[in-house]
Amino acid sequence: MKKYAFLLGSHPLISFLEILNILSVEKIPHGSIERMAEILIIQLKTTDTKIKKLQEILGGTIKIIEIVDDYRGTIFQLDKILTRENLLANYFSQHSSKINFGISVYTTKSLVYAEINWLRNFAYQLKRRFKDKYSIRYVDEKNFELSSVMVANNKLVETGAEIVIIKQEKSFLVGRTRTVQDFRSYAQRDMEKPSPNPKSGMLPPKLAQMILNLSRDTGQNQVFDPFCGSGIILQEALLVGLEVLGADIEQEAVDDTVENLEWLIKTYNAAAPKLGTEKIKKISIAGKVRVADATRSRWEKANQTNTFIATEPYLGPPQRGPVLIHHAREIATQLETLYLGFFTNLKKNFPKIKRIGIVFPIIKTNEGLLYLNILDKVKDLGYIRRDFLPAEEAKKEALATHRGGLLYSRPDAFVIRELFVFEKR
Repeated sequence: MKKYAFLLGSHPLISFLEILNILSVEKIPHGSIERMAEILIIQLKTTDTKIKKLQEILGGTIKIIEIVDDYRGTIFQLDKILTRENLLANYFSQHSSKINFGISVYTTKSLVYAEINWLRNFAYQLKRRFKDKYSIRYVDEKNFELSSVMVANNKLVETGAEIVIIKQEKSFLVGRTRTVQDFRSYAQRDMEKPSPNPKSGMLPPKLAQMILNLSRDTGQNQVFDPFCGSGIILQEALLVGLEVLGADIEQEAVDDTVENLEWLIKTYNAAAPKLGTEKIKKISIAGKVRVADATRSRWEKANQTNTFIATEPYLGPPQRGPVLIHHAREIATQLETLYLGFFTNLKKNFPKIKRIGIVFPIIKTNEGLLYLNILDKVKDLGYIRRDFLPAEEAKKEALATHRGGLLYSRPDAFVIRELFVFEKR
């Protein structure tokens, strides 16, 4: 097994749990796990191709780093590890043409001035050591945390290396970045789709991936989104080869979903040969998405044992500030009726579906946070909340709610997402 480090995104708890579930679903053997604040270190038995695929499907992972060396000591002894011979043999991806390299450091404590100064001098010394025989360029970043955009734009993975130093309590891990998130692809899927629908909410593609990945179980290859909006969850499902079904109560949303998914298939399949990626399987989208009320409808095509649900229903009206408590309670009552109606209909008309990933809204009010108070009623219907973490561990997590959900929000948001996965009893 090789040791890898996963750089987690802005919601590290969700990113961590997403990785664990996908490793289980994809049946990738793993060994010991160590979680730092923004880094997950894990032993994996896998291939370079599978590492690249993991990067593509994990919405919450910014970089995947292969650990090459580890040593006990101080950062000032790094020159004994990163020798010219070791860099050429084990770090730089090539040296027949121009080498681009950079250095990133991840640590629970900020680097002190002496460490920063030594590292910068060391980087430029490395450059000078290679200049006699090689064309080489150092990509500087004052805080020694290269973003995925910087790594991609400077082609560090392809032409040289992003050398990553992970400072643990008593030792250092040193590795090279193998993959980074494809920010261009996310931006294209988010901003260039032909029919965005602000009315149904603007679900970020990365979050859609995380909802999918947390909701899946082994053997489930079809996703049903009964509140599909403009089809964001379904587009991410298509990209990982899942069968898709979607429904929405509004004809406009269904039309938007069909147009967006047809655009995705056409756009990505046209680019696949150049990018070296797999094409999306061509399907008739029109037969996969339909107008339906999630609190009343039935659909035998979706009622299958290989189907799971991943969805973000209506979260209530957009808010520009904290909501007055009496108004928030009115919104919550309406949403509770919608959500309970969905689960009631699910039990009646979709008994074969066993796993449901769903977002609940938490409303910021002038008197604090207001949650949907329906978990006991959902349990009475036979849908049991899945525990992401043991209860004692969950209490220590800032991004886990007291009810067992996972929090996802922007700092300026007035409606917070609370993510649950339910399993049918």
